[in-house]
Amino acid sequence: MGIAAAWMVIGLGGYREWRRHTDRLETIPIRIHVDGSRGKTGTCRLIGAALRANGLRVVVKTTGKMPVLIDASGNEKVIDRPPTPTANLREQKEIVRLAADQHAQAIVVECMAVDPELRRASENTLIRATLAVITNVRRDHLEVIGPDIGTGARNLSDVIPPNGTVVTAEHRLLPPLEDEAEKRHAKVVTVDPETISDALLESFPYITFKENIALALGVSDLLGLDRERALDGMLHSTPDYGTVRLFERKSRAGPYTLVCALGVNDVDSLLELQRELIRRKKLNGGPIVGLFNSREDRATRSLEFARMMVRELEFRSVIVTGRHTKAFVRAAVRNGYPRDRISEMEDATPREILEAVDARAPPDGAVFACGNMVTSIGYGLVEELLGGGSDGHAGS
Repeated sequence: MGIAAAWMVIGLGGYREWRRHTDRLETIPIRIHVDGSRGKTGTCRLIGAALRANGLRVVVKTTGKMPVLIDASGNEKVIDRPPTPTANLREQKEIVRLAADQHAQAIVVECMAVDPELRRASENTLIRATLAVITNVRRDHLEVIGPDIGTGARNLSDVIPPNGTVVTAEHRLLPPLEDEAEKRHAKVVTVDPETISDALLESFPYITFKENIALALGVSDLLGLDRERALDGMLHSTPDYGTVRLFERKSRAGPYTLVCALGVNDVDSLLELQRELIRRKKLNGGPIVGLFNSREDRATRSLEFARMMVRELEFRSVIVTGRHTKAFVRAAVRNGYPRDRISEMEDATPREILEAVDARAPPDGAVFACGNMVTSIGYGLVEELLGGGSDGHAGS
């Protein structure tokens, strides 16, 4: 009887907590849940800026390369996390509590779950979106949401609210997204990045992308916001810490551009970024050296980059840092990349790594730092660059 009574008390307490959370959600009429492979953080920030510029009290929470809260007054702070291997979904509940306390009219929340079950819990229990955004679908985290990219698209669809609306810039894998939306009796709204002019793109004080801007404007239009105010707010928004940055540096042979794209985690997005920077004349199309930061718990990602170096990534040479660099080297060599063009720097400091980059960088070419930012080496490289390099532009 004692055990049964104890479980009854625990169950009652859990129900009351869930009820309080649900009541708080109901006080926030606009709840936007943002998911996708790339661009989630930048899109969240742009949507939040558009809403705020239209006079709405909005709370924005991003996960990105550093978890950040932007409160209803526009104040921004990094969220402190305990030293655990993974973030806790309870963060989302705390954001809802804060938003309710601040009488927010809207929340914009980046999905922090990768595992499909946790994504469903995040949406169905914690956020209950009135509007979902799926930025795009890329070959990332397929070891969890795959095994193939089509399955990945279906798993990302778990943020689509029943009888709601999802906004997406994904076109190649639109059919599975539409299938999943139909199951939920939800509407799919697509945006076309090509409707964003180069002139508007270049007016941003940091590097962002047409896709992010189109998504934020699509959400603004759906909510009936003033487009000019939305754009003005977006143009004055602050970029994320993990945004793409360009640094003009000098190697022993001459000047070169270091593209800090450590937050670019898949080959498709890296190739797309390379093409876009050349198209926008941020790069001149010269030779490229790769700097890949390997993360201990992202072995699949590392092996994918290693395999694709031979087939798609035209790196003149590669420096690999972080953890398990030997596995990266073995995979690259096994797929035909010359061993003498790979440098392992597993135990090097960020400063030593940048010195090696400067020594190897091609004159009038570029170095692409990619793979993973969320490591001590990744953060350290960014801090070294911000402290010692000439920061050209930043983007999301």
